[in-house]
Amino acid sequence: MKKSRKRKYRYNYSYSVQSQGDPSVNVYGIFTPGSAPSDSNGRQDRFNRDIASANQIWNSGGECNISFISQPIIEVNTVIDATNLGTNEAFRGPVENLINQVKQMNGNQPGIYVVYTSGNDFAAPSGSSRPIGVGGVIIENFRVENGVPQFTLFGSIALSNRSLSAPFAFAHEAGHALFTQLNNQPINNVFMFESIDPTGPFIDSSGNIDPAHSNLTGNLMAPILPNRIPTISFLQCQKAKMSRIF
Repeated sequence: MKKSRKRKYRYNYSYSVQSQGDPSVNVYGIFTPGSAPSDSNGRQDRFNRDIASANQIWNSGGECNISFISQPIIEVNTVIDATNLGTNEAFRGPVENLINQVKQMNGNQPGIYVVYTSGNDFAAPSGSSRPIGVGGVIIENFRVENGVPQFTLFGSIALSNRSLSAPFAFAHEAGHALFTQLNNQPINNVFMFESIDPTGPFIDSSGNIDPAHSNLTGNLMAPILPNRIPTISFLQCQKAKMSRIF
């Protein structure tokens, strides 16, 4: 769905976990003009399905008991057409800007914010498949206190219209957000954030290495979602539960 992205930001630390064994996260669905479906009831149904599918995978019991809690959907007038936006361009531009506006409206509540765009796919380089979604984080108030980085993480996801036919697209992109962690080894005094799948890296037929995706067949975090209900591993559950988004 998208390749690993290293992010550098300055930003604070707010952490909210119910208990060590039962993390949960609020999810805010933001629908833009042209996003499918076009009616409020249909949009609410799509959002509810995305949350239910994520809970089916990430809250399946045993070691995986991460709960995604849906909040009322938000319909806005800001147009974001995925067709001419690369995933990185979308994140650093209109998607992040819109999420920041919504966060200000709701008191900067922690959670995962998912923007439903118009357009079927995000732009991609010639010869590459066009992604239907992108997932990562927004980092705020980064600072170093007594040698320890402090910051706040918010999940940031964008889904195109074609993801409507991929019920586990949100669950996949949420995995990218939850896997994003601070690399504690700064490079040239700059701290980096990385989304690395513990069951990766994925290596394609040309030998390209993608550390953001799983190399396991049928896994939720594989670059292309399987047709059947995807799986996740113990290692993925453990890493996701360490997210500072909670």
